[in-house]
Amino acid sequence: MPRAPLSPFDKAYAYSIRHMFGKEGKRTDYTPYSCMKVILSNAPSQGDHHGCPFRHTDAELLKQKLQSYKVSPSGIAQILELVKGMHYQLACQKYFELTHNIEDAGFSLNHPNQYFLESQKLLGGGGKEVKREADPPAAPRGPEVKPPADPQALAENNEDLDAYFQDG
Repeated sequence: MPRAPLSPFDKAYAYSIRHMFGKEGKRTDYTPYSCMKVILSNAPSQGDHHGCPFRHTDAELLKQKLQSYKVSPSGIAQILELVKGMHYQLACQKYFELTHNIEDAGFSLNHPNQYFLESQKLLGGGGKEVKREADPPAAPRGPEVKPPADPQALAENNEDLDAYFQDG
């Protein structure tokens, strides 16, 4: 069966996606930003769909969204208090704990992909590998390391996390 020709938009869009994942162009796999980079970056403008919801969303709109996600009123108050104090990552952590019904996560969230992975573990998908494009086999990874508190070690840990997502 012959394939339908792609529109110029589809071609450019597909190329852009392949480029972002290091399959086209200079073949650099652009790693996603850490939470701090997202929090400290410019706020999304109209039509953009990125940013930290706890940093870049108006408090009233955030409250409405949390209500629509069935977060308890006391949980919403706790989250909004953290946001008011500009503790965006802690607000995210509290949201994670509330939506996963856990008292203490036992880790600090430092990356949006870490949020996803930890959520998968708790929801029973921890043993499943996220479907990715086929790449050559990656080198074995070392043991999982808890994020350190000092900035230099945190940067090294983020590099490890970035390497995890580049391995395929």
